[in-house]
Amino acid sequence: MKFVKRISLFFIMPMGMYAFGFYSHMKLEEEFYPGKFRQVEMEEKSAAAEGEPQVIPTVLEDEQVISADTQYIIEEVDLQKGTSVETKWKTPDKYIGMNRQRFVKEMELYQQSPSLKDQELGFVSVEVVSFSKERVVIRKSYIFKEICTSFYLVNEKNYVVVYCDDLKTVYMNTNITLDSLPDALKQEIIQNKYVATEEELYNFLESYSS
Repeated sequence: MKFVKRISLFFIMPMGMYAFGFYSHMKLEEEFYPGKFRQVEMEEKSAAAEGEPQVIPTVLEDEQVISADTQYIIEEVDLQKGTSVETKWKTPDKYIGMNRQRFVKEMELYQQSPSLKDQELGFVSVEVVSFSKERVVIRKSYIFKEICTSFYLVNEKNYVVVYCDDLKTVYMNTNITLDSLPDALKQEIIQNKYVATEEELYNFLESYSS
């Protein structure tokens, strides 16, 4: 038994001294290098995180754009009578794919240069009343003109303006400048050129409009 005890003490004492020495070394290293173990811990956590799938938050935005299936409504307002009429039209191809911002910009450009037909009717303004991918409503306001059977071409600030035969009602403003016309025609317009029919008026507009 004494022999066994001696053997045990022979192994236990060196192991205890080794453990004590290792513990003392670690404590001294932590005291002199306080950030070392913290950095190792952070690196271990980072390595563990890299093994996990990264979750990236996403926001799915269903952008409102005009399509071929969008209801296209034009509300025509008579400013003099205070009445309005809504009409459903086929969505014009040139508007398909537009979002609200682009469509509003397009309407602003249209107001600056309306179609010839709208000018004839007495177009005043256009605005976007509602906009979604299901339904778009625009409002066109008019001061509807009396029907003219004959006209006068009048010079106003070097531009040709079309008046009804009463010489009081403006039928249409044009972008035709007096300087762009032949001299003989220019003199006639300065003296208020009479145009007998609508066909004659449109022949003039087609010939000289830019």
